[in-house]
Amino acid sequence: MNISSSPFRSLAAQLGRLSIGVSRTTVRLASSKRKRRERIEPDFVPGHGEKIWIFSHLVNGTTVYSHNPVLKANKALRQLPYNGKKLKPAKIRKDYWRPLAMIQFPEGMGHVGRSVFHIMREFRQVHDLAWEDSMFRDDETNRVLTRHERGEKLNRSQKPNAIADMAAVLAGAGKGNKMWTTVAAETPAVEGAAETTTEPQPADQRAVSPSDLVPTTVFWADELDKNYAKQWPANVTHSTFADSVAVPIEVEEEIVLEAGENGEDGKAPEVPVELVAEEQARQSEQQQRPRN
Repeated sequence: MNISSSPFRSLAAQLGRLSIGVSRTTVRLASSKRKRRERIEPDFVPGHGEKIWIFSHLVNGTTVYSHNPVLKANKALRQLPYNGKKLKPAKIRKDYWRPLAMIQFPEGMGHVGRSVFHIMREFRQVHDLAWEDSMFRDDETNRVLTRHERGEKLNRSQKPNAIADMAAVLAGAGKGNKMWTTVAAETPAVEGAAETTTEPQPADQRAVSPSDLVPTTVFWADELDKNYAKQWPANVTHSTFADSVAVPIEVEEEIVLEAGENGEDGKAPEVPVELVAEEQARQSEQQQRPRN
C-alpha cells in the first residue's frame, strides 16, 4: 500500500496546518486591557453657567441657547436641526437674531445653570426628532403638509417649545436636574469641581414647595412671551431687560477723616471764612477780565 496515496497523507497535511504557538485569541485579550485614565475635570471660568441666554430668529422663529450674551455663530449653527432643504442657513447672520430671554441663577450656582442648560438641550433634541401627528397636518385646513411646509412648521414651533421647556426644567424636571436645593447643596460650589450624581425624588411623588428649588430670575425682551408656558413654578421671578439695567444714583461724597487726625469725632475740618472770601474774589476777578 502506497502511503503517499493513502488517506493518511491528507490527514498529515491538515495536522501540519495547525498552529503550535500561542493562540491569537489570548493575544487579543491581553492587548485589549487598557489602563483607565483619571477623569480630567473641566476648568470653567468663575461665573460660567450662572446665566443662560436664549436667542430667537426674527423671521423663522428658531431658537438657540448660549452661556454668553454675544451669539457665537459656529456654536449656534450646530444647534439648528436640518428640517428640510433651504431651511437651515449656511451661516449665521447676527442681525437676524435677538435675545429672547435670559435666565439668571444666584451667585455661585453655576453648576445648577450648566445642568439646566444640558437638560434644555436634550428636550430640544426630543422636539426635533420625535414629531407628533399634528406636525404632518395644517392646523386650520387639516390638509397634509409637504416636506418643506412641515420643516417650516417645526422651525416655528421652536420658540414656544423652548419657553415651555424652560418652565418645566426650572420646576425640577429632567434627569440629573440640580434645581433641587438638596442636590445643589451636596454639589461643591467650586467651579470645575466634580458634580454629584444624586437623583432627587420625582416631582409627582413629593410635595413641591418653593423652598425645594433654587430661586431663579428670568429676564424677557417681551414679557408676553412667558405665556407660551401653561404654568411657572413659584421659585421663578419674571422681569424685563429694561428693568435689569442699573441706573447709577448720584450720591454726594462726604469727606470723613479718621478719628484723632483732625478731630476726635472723625469729621472733616471746617474751612476758614477768610479762605472762602479770597477764593470768591479770585473767581470774580477772572470773570471780569477782558478776553482777547
